[in-house]
Amino acid sequence: MKKAKKAKAANVEAEGKTGKKKGGKKKLLLIPVALVLVAAIAAAAVLFVLPRFGIDLLNRDKELSPEEQLEEPIPKKGVEAYTVGEDTVASLDTVLVEGDGELIALRSPGKPKEDSSTGVDDRFTYIYELNSFADIMNRYLDYLLDGEQGFKITDETYLVQEERPEILDEEGVLVLVRPATEEGHLFQLVIGWSKASANLAVRVSSPEGKLSYPEKEKEENDWSEPSSVSMQMEQLRSMPPSQLGLPGDSMEDYTIFPIDGFVKVDGLDCRRFNVYDKNDPGSITGTFFFSVDQQHVYVLDPSTNTVSTIR
Repeated sequence: MKKAKKAKAANVEAEGKTGKKKGGKKKLLLIPVALVLVAAIAAAAVLFVLPRFGIDLLNRDKELSPEEQLEEPIPKKGVEAYTVGEDTVASLDTVLVEGDGELIALRSPGKPKEDSSTGVDDRFTYIYELNSFADIMNRYLDYLLDGEQGFKITDETYLVQEERPEILDEEGVLVLVRPATEEGHLFQLVIGWSKASANLAVRVSSPEGKLSYPEKEKEENDWSEPSSVSMQMEQLRSMPPSQLGLPGDSMEDYTIFPIDGFVKVDGLDCRRFNVYDKNDPGSITGTFFFSVDQQHVYVLDPSTNTVSTIR
């Protein structure tokens, strides 16, 4: 009997050493595995969906070492603001309501390499698990595009998009930018999401660059809002004679007479105006062509019948 009890005790001790009876060690081993799975699922939107839109949130052109990109602990209530340097804006967490979802991963730049004189690019990546996207993103856009916040929707070259896009639940990418505190830089949010993975990623950074705006094209014969004869007459009268190449101190010394019709000068629609000296009635002092957009004035050289720009 004593030998049997000793054998049983030995078996119990052996089981304790192998962890068969004590479950604590096995549970601890499951924690990092769960984190890896969450990170892998969360990265799906970043690695596979966003590149199709020309956006690579992880900047895979540069291999990041563990020292350069760190996984940060998630605050219980999410994060209140996204901050890079002196620039900050309220985060997506501030528009989330109960049932929308939550922040599940946060990656920070980490420390620069010892041999790097400039350090690493200050970019932070926030990954959310959300139940829907269109409604949440429209709420957040209402805030970001408010005049007080000053963000603009742009393409990847920072060209401002004039129209707010339709937000779809399936997937999408938005680039939102405003001038940064640091001169020559922009405060940028790149937001991408995928319904297939239920994830949304926000990359916050301060790249070098500046906003640009699309040029408004004017058709050659755009007659929608040409200036009237009276508007052009008033502007000519307000100009000093010297600006038109005329003697005197005031255009009050001259009579301005418009000619009916339009003339093309440098591809612009212009009206013709003859100017007479009141002290010498009947003698044309000068002939001018004034564009209907009121931006260009040309003078006629009667000896060569050519025109030159005076404004």
